[in-house]
Amino acid sequence: MKLSVSVALGAALAISAPLASAPLHAQQSQLDVHGNYAIGTSTHNKSWGGGVGVQTTFGGKSSAIAISTSPSVDYLKQENGGASQTSVTLDIDVQPGGNGTVLPYAGASAGANWSGGSGKMWDGAKLGLEAAGGLQLKLTSSASIRAEERFGYIKSQEHTLTTRAGFLVSF
Repeated sequence: MKLSVSVALGAALAISAPLASAPLHAQQSQLDVHGNYAIGTSTHNKSWGGGVGVQTTFGGKSSAIAISTSPSVDYLKQENGGASQTSVTLDIDVQPGGNGTVLPYAGASAGANWSGGSGKMWDGAKLGLEAAGGLQLKLTSSASIRAEERFGYIKSQEHTLTTRAGFLVSF
């Protein structure tokens, strides 16, 4: 992994820590299983895939805002036998604090990305950056669903718009 990817992930963690309400403590940790549908903004290539991550939310029940971090691993495959992509990312989201049922959020993601398959688009790891926004709906005290839109790019590649839907369960 290139130094720039490591620096971006480290900076994201360092920036998020002071933003959380004091004292910093995890409100909830959930396993996040999600599906992805991505479209390239120039080529309109379509990719399908999914991933798994761990969402940990920081901030007390009386906090005005909460911060969540979500390290995850994702796999995408282009339609019609195109290239595949594997990503290891860290998302950082800001959402209203408390214990609401519907939680809008906005955030950013940074990660390392690898291309594979017979139509491999690049060699080695490349930095990817995305902005994300969505809604998380609590079904029970331990289960949620979420839907989000993500917009970003991988260094020297086209921009993509990704729709992600997931199911989260506490552990």
